[in-house]
Amino acid sequence: MYKAVLLSKNNHLVSALGYIDTGNFLKDQKTNRPVAIASPDLMIELMPKAYHPIIYSYINGAFSFTDCDVNCEHIGLHLIPYSTICSKCELMLAFDCDFLFVDKKIIQNKPLIGISKENFTLLNTNMCILLNRKFMKRGIRKW
Repeated sequence: MYKAVLLSKNNHLVSALGYIDTGNFLKDQKTNRPVAIASPDLMIELMPKAYHPIIYSYINGAFSFTDCDVNCEHIGLHLIPYSTICSKCELMLAFDCDFLFVDKKIIQNKPLIGISKENFTLLNTNMCILLNRKFMKRGIRKW
């Protein structure tokens, strides 16, 4: 099911195409917040330029997770452990954002948006995001 999505980071708005991924149960173990997974192109458009080197090094495989300690949380950066059918015990880079609207309804304040290392498209656009299964419930979420 495709949805119109609006994201914000530091008062910068970006629209995207969302897909409710019923298999996405990903959550931050520290905060228990659900994680949506965005295409790299969407995150580059959304995030301030100061974050671009971090994003590029992550998607190009050059990001050093050992350099990222608890101090990364002050800039809203999180490392989310995850596994897929193809890989086990990976780490995903994720950022705190301001809000997430889906079809003109606020779904979450301070959403956590992870970055896919691989580009993907939905309906011929690379400005897309895989929404967490938790977002299928109606109403405002405050994680």
